[in-house]
Amino acid sequence: MKKLSVLALGAALVMNVCSCGSKSAANLEKAADSLSYGIGVMQGSRLAEAKAMGMYPELNELDIELYLKGINEAANSSDEQTSYYKGLSEGMQMKKSFEQMSEQFGLDLDFNVFITAYAQVLRGDTTLAMDKQNVSAICDSIVAAARVAKEQAELDSIANTPEAIANLEAGMAFLAAKEQEEGVQKTASGLLYKVIKEGNGQNFKASDRIELTYVGKFVNDSIFDQGTDVKFVASQMVPGFGEGLQLMSPGAKYILYIPSDLAYGVRGRGATMPSNSTLVFEVETKGLAK
Repeated sequence: MKKLSVLALGAALVMNVCSCGSKSAANLEKAADSLSYGIGVMQGSRLAEAKAMGMYPELNELDIELYLKGINEAANSSDEQTSYYKGLSEGMQMKKSFEQMSEQFGLDLDFNVFITAYAQVLRGDTTLAMDKQNVSAICDSIVAAARVAKEQAELDSIANTPEAIANLEAGMAFLAAKEQEEGVQKTASGLLYKVIKEGNGQNFKASDRIELTYVGKFVNDSIFDQGTDVKFVASQMVPGFGEGLQLMSPGAKYILYIPSDLAYGVRGRGATMPSNSTLVFEVETKGLAK
């Protein structure tokens, strides 16, 4: 969806409000007045249509009368009042940005605290609570920590859903049973694999681009993905799949049993990959891709 700058919107529409004043179409005798009125009709129509169609989220709750009152006050202001209206307009934008950042970072940012610091700097106050040389690093550190905390909170919320819990339990039971089967081996990471056919030559490296055929299944044996003669780089796959490829050499055929934490984890991948899914891949490698 398109975004609309309120500042740009205001600039574009000033003429349509302030040029025509109280004149009606019947009294528009001067060319300048007619042009002013015509521009007002065109620009006003664009705003009205955009609002009616819901093209821009910021127009959904726009009060037209208050909006026009604000523009008229700005149009009739003196040069001395310009700074005030500039502050009013930019302050509205700053407040909106703070609300968006609060949601983005998962922090309850205080706009009044921001204004205090903003005013101190503009007035030349040297008694700042933060050194201007270090403030950027401090803010970056806080934002990074907030993003990590928000991400973890989201993952915890997903992990506590009935689906995620059920998938995790089913996967653990599946892997525990599979580990007892003859021929199934386990790596230090927890990946299980079974050799159907060994290949020839050196094992693949993480950076190798490998040509292979595969079938991907859930623990209930339903297929979620497959490909023939596709080309993958081991390091660009989910950790369990990439690790499995590096156990193989050209011509090998393995079955990989990948725990959810070595696959798509708690978050999953959209509607096609539920949270905490344990995956099974039947993989046959052809060799290095040309």
